[in-house]
Amino acid sequence: MSSYLYLDIETIPSQDTAVHERIAATITPPGTLKKPESIAEWEAEKKPAAVKEAIAKTSFDGALGHICCIGWAVGDQEPKAVDIGNVDNEKRMLEFFVNAIHAQSRQLVTPTVVGHNVVDFDIRFIWQRAIILGVRLPGWFPRDPKPWGDDTFDTMTAFAGARNRISMDNLCRALGIPGKGEVDGSMVAGMWERGEFAQIAHYCREDVERTRAIHKRMMIAFGQEAA
Repeated sequence: MSSYLYLDIETIPSQDTAVHERIAATITPPGTLKKPESIAEWEAEKKPAAVKEAIAKTSFDGALGHICCIGWAVGDQEPKAVDIGNVDNEKRMLEFFVNAIHAQSRQLVTPTVVGHNVVDFDIRFIWQRAIILGVRLPGWFPRDPKPWGDDTFDTMTAFAGARNRISMDNLCRALGIPGKGEVDGSMVAGMWERGEFAQIAHYCREDVERTRAIHKRMMIAFGQEAA
């Protein structure tokens, strides 16, 4: 059985109204505005968009945002995905994922978690949500991984290096692998708001497939077998 666990998560902004209120309170008019009428005009016309943008950015912050879908595949097995339709079920989703990979990991030899930007984002975000929600992750799950460690393989770092970035879509294009098509990660929050949970899970599984295809191409160049 393969020692590779291909991983991808989809995240959404904070759904907590208290967080939204705190964020709104931190957004103030530019210091160049002095007149009360100018400030009032900014508050009415500019602030709502600034608040919305700031809230949207919490989807990159595990302290505030949420995981709405987790996708994974062990070796050449069919990708799986588990998603939520309500953030109250986020803990249950994480626990389901943990139980699933725990059962599969018994067949793995020194599991290596493979993903695109998986070191700086996916793994860190999973840990942050697990800590907040009180979910126990497997002992072998990378806690403070390095891009070239034995416990992880980050396809973005492997191609672009530690100081540069490349999107999964652009890397797929460079390698002649089918890209993301009509859906990308920036659309997930809107899809979740519209209740398109099955579509998010499908997109997440496809990202797992893309990650696996990228990794296998890299293993050929490295003279190794991704099996």
